[in-house]
Amino acid sequence: MKISGSIFAVKDNYFTYAKNLQYSNVDFLHIDLFQDREENNFTLKDILKFDEGYLPLDVHLIYHCILDEDIEILNVANVRYLNVQYESLKNKEDIEKVSRKFAGSFGLAITEKTDLSVLDTYIDSLSQILFMCSEPGVTGAKFSEKNYERIKSVKKKYPNLQLFADGGINDEISKKMNNLGIQMVVSGSFLAKDIGNMEQRVYSLKYSSEKKIKVTRNMLPLMRLPLIDRETPFMEIVDIMNKYRMGIVFVMEGERLLGIIADGDIRRGFLKYQKDIFDKKAGAIMNEKPFWIDSHKNMYQLFSCLAKKHKGIDIIPVMEQGVLLGAVDIHLGY
Repeated sequence: MKISGSIFAVKDNYFTYAKNLQYSNVDFLHIDLFQDREENNFTLKDILKFDEGYLPLDVHLIYHCILDEDIEILNVANVRYLNVQYESLKNKEDIEKVSRKFAGSFGLAITEKTDLSVLDTYIDSLSQILFMCSEPGVTGAKFSEKNYERIKSVKKKYPNLQLFADGGINDEISKKMNNLGIQMVVSGSFLAKDIGNMEQRVYSLKYSSEKKIKVTRNMLPLMRLPLIDRETPFMEIVDIMNKYRMGIVFVMEGERLLGIIADGDIRRGFLKYQKDIFDKKAGAIMNEKPFWIDSHKNMYQLFSCLAKKHKGIDIIPVMEQGVLLGAVDIHLGY
């Protein structure tokens, strides 16, 4: 199950808090945006500041009407998921318009008062539903248990629809959400209560059903990884990275990992070599001392290590006695 951390769980220093969420291995950054008030002095254009150096965004739009220029901003921003609050939207025709024009994954946010039959009307426009399990936009509100049956009902009727939950989520409720088939929970005050040990709270949400999961259990095997050698030309590296869409390639010599090339290494390569980078090979660009995890470690140890080192890494090599076994995708559901 994926975790989306709400930046408005704190009163200020949102960008610092967003980095804390990233280093604690949260999957998405959740932002509530209101049209009729400047909630936390945040506007739609402010989300543009959360570029690719931050987590991808999960935006909850509490608007009366949605203009084409609003959708244009959302498409330019780093927004992966957009959920529009159904009850706030005066012109329901905007639902189909946003679904058609928004480039990411679109859904509706509904409260416990919303008649579930409204989903039948708009189901062809929806990729997900966000269950608001407490009052929308209120941090620290109590979870309403009425949502359990509502989630079961929607899951049964629309088994392929992604289901998210927001409001009063803690580790115990997260476990129940996971058992109900919720794909992502939004957490605000639960994570913000202990920023210094946030990775422990993220872990307790993400792996609420199990505590000690070996890094090898859901490890991506070598056959699914982009493997190259040190003589691989630059443009071939870029082509392989684009094909695998992992943001990383592994530079190998037999079974031995020589280094990795990630998106950041490509950028640094451009700065170092400029136009000559097109003549370079993997050995000149790779990071020879990448972060990796021993195959005997568990996911909690990996979470803790990443948090301590302030590493916002997605793909981590798994090693055993100097041999690359595979890699862990920190944002894959388990």
